[in-house]
Amino acid sequence: MTESWAQLVEAWHDFYVIVGGAAAGLTGLMFIVVSLGPPTIVYRAATGVRAFVTPTVVYFVTVLVVAAVMTMPSITAPTLAGLLALGGISGLVYLILVGGHRHWRESKIDLGDWFWYVALPIASYVLTLGAAVAIFMRAALGLPALGATMILLLVIAIHNAWDLVLWMTQQPRTGGDRPT
Repeated sequence: MTESWAQLVEAWHDFYVIVGGAAAGLTGLMFIVVSLGPPTIVYRAATGVRAFVTPTVVYFVTVLVVAAVMTMPSITAPTLAGLLALGGISGLVYLILVGGHRHWRESKIDLGDWFWYVALPIASYVLTLGAAVAIFMRAALGLPALGATMILLLVIAIHNAWDLVLWMTQQPRTGGDRPT
């Protein structure tokens, strides 16, 4: 028995409601964590924020936007594939522009951090492109690949957010004054 495109997408509805809700909530928590963090995060580590903190929010937002698109009624396979391809390419361009790999190299951060902050995010956006192609071709693997990719991106963002919280707790408090 062959299912229609609408039935295939509808089967993923609850998954994307849960994943999108998690991404939305965690995005809000990131704003709270950064706003309550030590002033050093703003003044002393501005380039590090752009390379490591902001991308984490972008990963949460990517999952949120994909979840929103996936719960849109009557989205066609070509439209979904086009939007996913655009998102995957945009994510890769963003990662290149933010220069996480360059910051990793200059800061001599360990290989584990390179894996979480550089390699896995790149892989997730490449996998998003692959899922877009599979969905466009109506391959059976397209929707499960997209779901797995969104879980991967959510796990990356959660790991990196936790890493941020641990880093922030180790920063000296300056009593709200601007560090010198």
